[in-house]
Amino acid sequence: MIVAFVLIAGFALMGENVLSANAAEQTKEDIKVCENGHTPANEWVIKRYARFNSDGKRVKLCKVCGIAVKCEKIPCIASVRVIHKKLICNGKAFKPQIQVTDSNGKKISASNYTVRYSDNVWPGRAVAQVTFKGNYRGTIERAFKIYLGKVTLTKVENTAWGTRIVWSAPGNRSYAYQIYRSINGGKYELLFTSMEGGRSFLDQHAKTPGVKYTYKVDVICYPYGDDAYGSASMTPPKSVVYKEKKLSTPSVTNTSKGVNVSWKRVPYATYYEVRGSGYKDGVLRNNLLIARVKAGDSLSIIDKNLLTRTIKRDKKGNIVEKAPVNYYVTAVVSTLTGKFRSSSPRTKGKWCNPKKQYIGAENKVMLLEGNESQIA
Repeated sequence: MIVAFVLIAGFALMGENVLSANAAEQTKEDIKVCENGHTPANEWVIKRYARFNSDGKRVKLCKVCGIAVKCEKIPCIASVRVIHKKLICNGKAFKPQIQVTDSNGKKISASNYTVRYSDNVWPGRAVAQVTFKGNYRGTIERAFKIYLGKVTLTKVENTAWGTRIVWSAPGNRSYAYQIYRSINGGKYELLFTSMEGGRSFLDQHAKTPGVKYTYKVDVICYPYGDDAYGSASMTPPKSVVYKEKKLSTPSVTNTSKGVNVSWKRVPYATYYEVRGSGYKDGVLRNNLLIARVKAGDSLSIIDKNLLTRTIKRDKKGNIVEKAPVNYYVTAVVSTLTGKFRSSSPRTKGKWCNPKKQYIGAENKVMLLEGNESQIA
């Protein structure tokens, strides 16, 4: 029994010696190197990332024992700048250069950050968002300004409603504007201000024949309501001497279907109103609305209700009065400041023997005098 114990103890001791020998054999070379000096790894290990105004730290570890054998400070991010000349809006996205320097004044490579731009097309405040990576962390935003640039008055012209001005501005963005007007070379006065945007304005008060009206427009961009980044540009002045634009008298023709009323196109009209004489509630009126026609549609209508509208009867159905037959056309323009009207002269007419027959609602003959194209 004692012999067995001795044998077991002997085998255990031999095993321990073998394991120790193997361990020594496996690490012999490394231990020898470490004893003579550490072997730094090739890669740096970040212990603390550098941020804006906060230094970072990186180390190299020993390949054998893992202790830090080399330590370096990572200089903090000291400056982030957007580098560009004056940016004038051209309808395309601007992506100016970003320059980042550390606390030692050295440029930080662009491989250590990415840049995302926003609001960088139209005039006003644009933003470059810089997100750091590599040895750095953090996100920094820098604003830069896009200017509106030159705007011009492209038209100052006479219309049937007054003087119309048109100006240019880049892109389809909505701009605020202020309009200034001078009369016969006098002092400029602020005429109108709008924050709703637009590219044209109708001055319905500027329609005195022979008067010279001069305009200039201050076009303004206030993104986000932040006027610190507002951009404005004043147009050079432009003038026109007003000449009255009268609408021509409509043409009236008898047809088998009714009275054809036609008129000439009026530039910039939104729609037309055809009005004429007739009875309403037993009272003779000269401005009854007969038809409303959208601009761009036909420039004529057929009045089928002339007899019903222009004959006044008593309770027994007897004709007691006949209204004069006349028409006029009103051109209406809709603007930011309201709707404005300009009317043609009236046609002239009365009841008499017809030169052409028109069968109305009651199979009565419509009586018009004059030639085929116009009531006399």
